[in-house]
Amino acid sequence: MRVDKKFLKRVVKVLINKLPKEEEVLIKVSDDLNLIQTLFRKNKEFRNFLMNPSISFEDKEKIITEIGKKAGFNELVIEAIKFVVKSNKANVLKYIGDEFSFEIEKFFATVKGEIITVFPIEESLVNEIKEKIEKKLEKKVEFETKQDPSIIGGIIIKAGSYILDSSIKTYLQKLEQKLAGF
Repeated sequence: MRVDKKFLKRVVKVLINKLPKEEEVLIKVSDDLNLIQTLFRKNKEFRNFLMNPSISFEDKEKIITEIGKKAGFNELVIEAIKFVVKSNKANVLKYIGDEFSFEIEKFFATVKGEIITVFPIEESLVNEIKEKIEKKLEKKVEFETKQDPSIIGGIIIKAGSYILDSSIKTYLQKLEQKLAGF
């Protein structure tokens, strides 16, 4: 079933317009929508329940409200989900978290990024990297740090479409490609 991207964008824009423009509220709503997105993608029963035309909207509405209250969702998130389901476009929930995050990043001119190393790195180094990347991209960057022993050594920095990969793993892969060319 195709996803109506115009409908998805419209739902997200309306939601953003109704919400207070406070960072903590928008982050909470983003988390709520990401949870719904994950639930829709990974839980077949939930997905089938929302998309089943033989189940009345009233029954769906009760379950959505119950799930939303138990999970502590923002009231506007619950209303948006109900609207999407009532419009018979529940399949947009597959992308709603991603779309909301994208629009919020544009609104705040921020980019999500990650720093991948073999071992944990100090906060001072993360801040130094953050300053340099923000200056280069001319945007605010929110970094998440991850450890991945498979990179062997070095560092991988991702921020939006910007990627700096100076890992030993990548170096060895490139070396292997050059040597295979002989």
